Amino acid sequence: MVVKRKKAKSVQRKPFWERLLEWILSALKRLIIPAIIIWFVAWLWLGGVFASGANMAWKSFVEWSALQGLVVQDVVIEGRDRTLMNDLQRAIKVQLKDPLLFVDVQDIQASIKKLPWVKNVVVARQYSGVVNVRILERIPFVVWDRDGRAPVVVDIDGDIIPNVAASQFKKLLVVHGVAAPHHASDLMRMVMVEPNVAKYIKGAEWIGDRRWDLITVMKTRIHMPEKDMGFALSRLAKAENNNKILSRPLLSIDLRGEDRIIIESESGKSQEVMSRSSSTKTNLI
Repeated sequence: MVVKRKKAKSVQRKPFWERLLEWILSALKRLIIPAIIIWFVAWLWLGGVFASGANMAWKSFVEWSALQGLVVQDVVIEGRDRTLMNDLQRAIKVQLKDPLLFVDVQDIQASIKKLPWVKNVVVARQYSGVVNVRILERIPFVVWDRDGRAPVVVDIDGDIIPNVAASQFKKLLVVHGVAAPHHASDLMRMVMVEPNVAKYIKGAEWIGDRRWDLITVMKTRIHMPEKDMGFALSRLAKAENNNKILSRPLLSIDLRGEDRIIIESESGKSQEVMSRSSSTKTNLI
């Protein structure tokens, strides 16, 4: 028995360029849907739709929390001395029974820091309903008498306290000279070591960005040395104890010499107060 075999149909292959085109079209079909989705999401994001929805959801949640009792019960302020309460109230802008979660801590801190007397502030909200405001105020340290401009009050860091009248602080040390406020804290530390000298000092001038001249209540100018000012002040204290030179109407006292103190009286006559290292006694010549 003879079995006839069917002839296999010949398959004709497509050209390379046609197969490549089909592959590209297939790839584009797979990418176009994700691309449309990405474009749509970006459009919503840039259009603020997501942000608006999130804000609405947050506002609804805060209002719901207020209904549950999460509201401002009290505002506690600590550290206030010179800062006016009216200025603080305008900066805080918080009312009792406001939703606690609506209290913007960063915004309140930024507003309070702009007040003249405020050096630093920390604002915190507690879930007991208390908004706590802790203030660190500037301490008036010296009055800076500037040439050609109105005197200003300066804190211990040498920074000007704005909108504060120097006339309110007549008991503060008055300093003169460029950059004098930035050296005033070092000056005060050394002067206060000698209380018998400190009580006579009314002002000081920073000379040549390197040394101080002190001015007493008797308007005597004391020329301090550039170096070892502490030692010069101790010699001045000994001279005051022995000869009471700071309570006398002198024109000047020169401490720039290491072994002597030169004083000039109102008549223009000079005298020397010797201070020998071998003896603690100070002699008037």
